[in-house]
Amino acid sequence: MRNGPFDREIFVERARALIPRLRERAGAAEQLRRLPDETHRDFIDADLYRLYQPRRYGGFEMDFQLQVDVAAEIGRGCGSSAWVQSILGSHAWVHGMFVEEAQDEVWAKDSHALVASASPTRDSTTTRVADGFVVEGVWTFSSGVDHCQWTHLNLFVAQAGKPVHHYFGLVPARDYEIIDDWNASGMRATGSKSIRLKRTHIPGHRILDTHAAVGGITPGSRLHPGPLYRLPLYSLFAHGIVGPAVGMALGAFDAIVDPLKRARLSQTGLSVGENQSVRIRLAEAISEIDAARAILKRASDDATALAERDIVPTVEQRVRFRRDGAYAANLCLRAVERLHPLAGATGLAADSPFQRAFRDIHACCAHVALTWDVQAANYAGVLLGNPSNDPKL
Repeated sequence: MRNGPFDREIFVERARALIPRLRERAGAAEQLRRLPDETHRDFIDADLYRLYQPRRYGGFEMDFQLQVDVAAEIGRGCGSSAWVQSILGSHAWVHGMFVEEAQDEVWAKDSHALVASASPTRDSTTTRVADGFVVEGVWTFSSGVDHCQWTHLNLFVAQAGKPVHHYFGLVPARDYEIIDDWNASGMRATGSKSIRLKRTHIPGHRILDTHAAVGGITPGSRLHPGPLYRLPLYSLFAHGIVGPAVGMALGAFDAIVDPLKRARLSQTGLSVGENQSVRIRLAEAISEIDAARAILKRASDDATALAERDIVPTVEQRVRFRRDGAYAANLCLRAVERLHPLAGATGLAADSPFQRAFRDIHACCAHVALTWDVQAANYAGVLLGNPSNDPKL
């Protein structure tokens, strides 16, 4: 497939074509509590996991905003499915920053191999050794792990007199046991389970120091000439999970607008769509969603322009990119909450598409990277001359 502007629209159209199927499966996916195999196969067949994968390994290495646009279409059909596609797709981007040996391990023999991620719990330990780290215990929130061959472990390593240092450590699926413990109120179908590792050595070539991936040259960018793997990792990673939030908000909007287009009547027999308050809520909600997309696009364009010139973003720019992701997600959350009074009693049913979108977007915005108070306070603090309170930025 030729890479270029035309191809970009092909991927968006492929995602859009899946919306009816994803809506049909959404209820069953929630019961399954993970991504259905049929949906996983659809994503593979449409090459939607490989948007950020390096061309060297059969991927497409597309522009950073494309993942947001693709997830927005998928999320319109199923928010959980969008989350999994976006997370796994984003980890292909992260893995493109690792050294060549680690990239070869994952993709040289299987170009469709997928990488999940997982976060440490109190029941986990990370110990530095001569060549890498030794880990043991439970890591959690591993979205889509059932369909992955590898996982990036979040490693937080203590330093004397300094903030903890963050690394990603790559482990193969054979090294861990999946714990079926994902029972959540929202994003139920993401399969964000925990994994358990017995004493496991992660060699140095499978480690990425994320503090050295704040923009500019990374170990992996030496293999790939484009700007994608020189973007600031933690400043922008959260934008990949805002794409699903955009889709969830659009799905909620569809759930309200589609019945109104069919002249939905109130109990009194009046057309609901004729009510001025209803129209204003619809206009405000879609404007908030559009504004969220515009904010994300500007951040993507600004970061890419810097990467193309090998300019490392300033701390203020990095925290702004993180702020932009959180604000965009919360604009989508506000849009769904603005629509909530229009859903009526039918919108309270557990299998209602609006209710599912309502649950999903609240779960999505509970992610710390999208928690507005946290990201806003950090941004304003840096703006006023203080250091970032997130050392990864």
